[in-house]
This record gives sequence, C-alpha cells and structure tokens, in this order.
Amino acid sequence: MSFDACVHALCNNNICILPTETVYGLACSALSVQAVKRVYKLKGRPSSNPLIVHVLDHHSASDISSTNNLSQKLADNFWPGPLTLILPKKKWIPSEITAGLNSVAVRSPSHPVFRKVLKHVNLPLAAPSANPSNMLSHTNCQNAVSAFGRNCPPFIDGGQCNIGIESTVLDLTSSCPNILRLGPITKDAIENVLGTKIKTQNSAKNQVGQTRLHKSPGQNERHYSTRTNLHLYSTLKQMLNSDELQKGDILLLPHANLNLTTTHNKFSHFYLSSTGDPLEITRNLFNILNDADELKKERIHISLFPSNDGILSAVNDRLSRAATLKF
Repeated sequence: MSFDACVHALCNNNICILPTETVYGLACSALSVQAVKRVYKLKGRPSSNPLIVHVLDHHSASDISSTNNLSQKLADNFWPGPLTLILPKKKWIPSEITAGLNSVAVRSPSHPVFRKVLKHVNLPLAAPSANPSNMLSHTNCQNAVSAFGRNCPPFIDGGQCNIGIESTVLDLTSSCPNILRLGPITKDAIENVLGTKIKTQNSAKNQVGQTRLHKSPGQNERHYSTRTNLHLYSTLKQMLNSDELQKGDILLLPHANLNLTTTHNKFSHFYLSSTGDPLEITRNLFNILNDADELKKERIHISLFPSNDGILSAVNDRLSRAATLKF
C-alpha cells in the first residue's frame, strides 16, 4: 500500500495502519467521530478503553489538551519518543477518543514515517495498536496486516519497530504524577527530569476491587494475549525445572548462552536475545510471541525477568497480563 492511500484515508474519515517506534498503530483522525468508531469496531475494542492521540510536538499537544510546565519539561526531554502524557482535554476532542473522560492521552512519536504523515495531514491522529483488542501487539507490518485479514485497511510498511513495546503512560492530571502503564521511559528517568518522586499505579482495580474507568490503554488485567496457553513462571530456574513442561511445548528463553539439559533440548526453543540485552529482548518480544503462537502448540512457557526497574519491568508487565497461568 502507498503513502498516498493512507493520507487519503486519514483525510476522509477512514483508517490505516502506520508504523511507530513502539508498535504498529491503527490510525485515524482524532477529530473524526466516524473514523474513531471505525477503529473501535475493527479492533473489537470496548468503548471504555481510551485512545492515545499522536501529535508532532508540545505546541501541537496544546491544541488538544491543557499543557503545563511539567508537560513542557517532559516533552523537552522525551519527545519525540515513547512517553504518553495524560492531560485535561480541550472541548473539541470527541468523547469517543477519551472514553467519556475529561482527560486525553497524547504523545509525539519519533518514527519518521508517522511524523511525515502527521505533517502531511495536519491532523492529530489517534492510533491504538494495530491488532484485535487484547491480543498481541505487532512490531512488523506483515503481522499487523495478517491480524486483520480481508478487513485490513491501507498500510505503510515502515520496517521493524525499533523499541518493540508500547509507550510509558504518565498521568499529569493528579496532584502527583502517576505512571499508569510501564514502558520504555522508566520511573527513574522521569524522576530525574522532574526532580521529584512520582507514583506507579498499574492496576485495573480500585480499592474495593471493582473495575474503574481507565485513563490509559494497557490497564486491563488480561491483555497482549496469545491464542496458545501462556504459562508464566517467577524465575527461569522454576520454569526449566517445572513438571508442567510437556512434549511439544515451546520454551521462550532470555538468551542463547544457556546450558540446557538433554531434556530441555526436546522442546521447541525461541531466544529473545543473543546475550540478554534488555533492549534486544524488548524489541523481539512481540515478534517471538507471535512466531511461537503461529506454531499452534498446546503451551508456551516463559519466565519473568529479574528486574525491579528499567525496561524489563515493562516487559514483565506485558507478560503478566498475557499469561493464561502463573506459577
């Protein structure tokens, strides 16, 4: 598909698939209710799950949201890039974008193709991940296109996404900045820029255990799911010694430098990295989960990474939401 076809779709209340540095997105004009409804329908996404609006820069963000000194400081340091800010929305932003809330999620993507489209259409673009709701995100165009089959809209192939997981989401509408979704921009990095402590609230439940309205996508307890049962273990050692491993199962391993036993070599293997580099693991995560899923085996086994901070914490978050069973 062509650049022109995608631009035509965006300018005519329709949708297309675009690359970002995080994952591929299903894009539409954030000012067109008709187009936004098409995104929700194609994804099968519940209307209670808001969309992220993509803009060129902080000045553009001020057209759709009430920006402030904090958002300016964060944009100066992290935009364009994988940080989404939750801000009070301007009145002309459709409520369908924000799940009826008075806040809007906004970020400036760094992928050159997406930025070229933004400049050409001169519109803020809503772009959730290009996948059916709650299923695996996609970091290459082929997987994103395949996910929608005959219903696939126009698309631009921008190559492999450089980062590989969705943006960090930071809520600036509360008294203390609050991370609602873990991502590539870490808590420490944000605190270093702001010069103050921030909170991390990454739960889909409120204090009485009832589902609450989400200001951010990626907060559902079940998300990023494979069709194959995904068994998640607390440690790699626990996984490799588990009685749950059965013939025909798939092992997802952190790197290729592991000393596996003869028993382990009987299983199908996928390595998330060559040496255990966190950025390589993150970049490969969704592609390898998708490749393992395509084998249509009974079970996929993977373990959490030993990380309390950094980008691997965001990977652990994705795995925890994707898991069918946890051990």
